[in-house]
Amino acid sequence: MKRVMLLALLFIATAPAWADQAVSLNEKGNKAFEKKDYKAALDYYNQAQVERPETPEIYYNHANALQADGNYEEAAEQYTKALNSNDGSLQAQVYYNTGNDYYLKEEYQRAIESYQKALEINPDDLDAKFNLELARNRLKEQLQRQPQNQQQQQQQQQQQQQQQQQQQPEEKQKQQEGQNQPKPEQQDEQQKKQDEQKQQQQGKKDEMSKEDAMRILNALKDSDIENQKNQKKKEVQGPGQGKDW
Repeated sequence: MKRVMLLALLFIATAPAWADQAVSLNEKGNKAFEKKDYKAALDYYNQAQVERPETPEIYYNHANALQADGNYEEAAEQYTKALNSNDGSLQAQVYYNTGNDYYLKEEYQRAIESYQKALEINPDDLDAKFNLELARNRLKEQLQRQPQNQQQQQQQQQQQQQQQQQQQPEEKQKQQEGQNQPKPEQQDEQQKKQDEQKQQQQGKKDEMSKEDAMRILNALKDSDIENQKNQKKKEVQGPGQGKDW
């Protein structure tokens, strides 16, 4: 694409001293631009605009520096201000550079419109004709890519829906399992009941073992008493008497 061109400021010979200051600042900005020192150029053009805010050429130069620095949005604003000129050649150059600005932002339809306006003023501008065809080709490619992008988006949406549908049964199953599982409070209550039942069962076992022990003790006592009675009988009878011969 054609490189943006700087347009020198023109003032009448009888320009006052403050106008000469604006010219000087603009020339410094132009020199900084040629050295690709766009930050310095922007600073000089800003100062020149303060001196001569009604001068379209300064806005044009300012826009060129902004575009070269990659600030396309502000460049478009400055180009719009630069259109407030009765100079047809300046207007054609502004439309041309505005087209470049839109082209760099991939706004090809607006770039086409700007190049067409530049050609309406200057039909012999070969650069504008070349860039116009280039923007038209880029616009066609952009429009052709849109159905592909839409198709890809639809495929992505379908895949997401399928994944969601696959996840839903799993989530429902987990929810159902979570509902079937007792809550922590219910688990605590169930554990308490189980512990109480165990204690009761253990208590019954203890009671049974005590009853069994009492039975054994009683049986032992009865046996001891019977043995003691038999022993006393023997003691009372004493030794046996001999028989008569």
